[in-house]
Amino acid sequence: MVDNPWREQLVTLRTDLLKEMHDLRALLKGPCADIGQGEIWVGPTADTWHTEAQARRTDLLAQLDLLVPLVDTAIGACAPQVTVGEAKSLQVDLLQP
Repeated sequence: MVDNPWREQLVTLRTDLLKEMHDLRALLKGPCADIGQGEIWVGPTADTWHTEAQARRTDLLAQLDLLVPLVDTAIGACAPQVTVGEAKSLQVDLLQP
């Protein structure tokens, strides 16, 4: 028996997803704070932009938060180890576009 390559890819996906979510939270936080009632751009148009950007940021992060449980479920459904033949077959599937 060998490690399941499909499960390994899902674990890597989960790790990458969590990192990207962290990066997105940091990247979107600044512009939303600076525009509107912030220091970069103020006024009614800036307030409108801020409200829309903040709503989109909140929605984006909520959608991203839904992905982690889906990946966790997929990881849980995978056997930790498979036969060598199964692993080779899964490797071929992973390499196909």
